[in-house]
Amino acid sequence: MSYNMSAIAGNTSGMLGFIKGVNTVLMFGWLGILFLLIITFISFMAFMVTTNDVRKSFMATTFIGFGLSLLLRAMSLVPDLAVFVCLVGAAVSIGWSFSGE
Repeated sequence: MSYNMSAIAGNTSGMLGFIKGVNTVLMFGWLGILFLLIITFISFMAFMVTTNDVRKSFMATTFIGFGLSLLLRAMSLVPDLAVFVCLVGAAVSIGWSFSGE
């Protein structure tokens, strides 16, 4: 089985054009979302190891995820829905961190 890889390298003058081509042709638009999920999962695990506090870890992870989603949206690697989901997650983490439980 052969794959047509000519659409990836067509008219790319920089790294961002190449990444957008990989996102569109090979990953079908999932590259930015998977990158966002992997970074948030790794940062949550790292914060849990260092703090042992779920609230602090969740709040820090959602803020990092929201900031990263804004940067990835600026590069057109994630859809608008991913930014809104990260924003809602950050709002939920703030509300949960100030709750009395």
